[in-house]
Amino acid sequence: MTTGIADKLAFASVLALALAGCDSSSRFSNFGGRQTVLPDPPPPRAQTFTPAPTERVDSSPLPPPGGGPAPGALPGPTGGGTASPGLPPIGSSVPIEPDPPKPEPRPAPPTAAGAPTRTGVTGNWTAREATGGTCRITLSSIPTLDLYKASSSGCQSRELQRVSAWELRGEEVYLYEPGGGVAARLRQSGRDFEGTAAKTGAPVTLTK
Repeated sequence: MTTGIADKLAFASVLALALAGCDSSSRFSNFGGRQTVLPDPPPPRAQTFTPAPTERVDSSPLPPPGGGPAPGALPGPTGGGTASPGLPPIGSSVPIEPDPPKPEPRPAPPTAAGAPTRTGVTGNWTAREATGGTCRITLSSIPTLDLYKASSSGCQSRELQRVSAWELRGEEVYLYEPGGGVAARLRQSGRDFEGTAAKTGAPVTLTK
């Protein structure tokens, strides 16, 4: 009787320890009423994992709703894509604007003849008379007294026929008869000289 009671008490104590949370199941064993301490189990071996090779994934922007081209996508070779702002679609001809017409050069204004000089007046002139005829008057550089020698050929006017000397006064040419009388007085007009006969007032023009 005494041995049976002792065994019951030992079992009860073991059960109490299990309910109290002690790790008696792993470290303690009950063999016939005796408790034996078991050694701790070895720690679990760490497992090494080799990562699997990953494949390269090319990413591209998704097209916007409605089936339009993706942002930054170039139009196709047939020009079906949307052209960039300000650029004509591929395959279309670009209109070439003609160059603006160049302004026509303006003709240079005629240079005004300077004041006549004795050297410029000297030489052969064609005299046009009032009748429409022409003749020759030669103004020489040979001095005669205070004037220069002159001569005429083929003139119909008696005044021009008698021309024997000339002089330059400013912009005017004076033609003289023998004895010092004025035969004609002419003033520069461009490259010519225009004037009138002194006695008759008939127009006279000298042209080189």
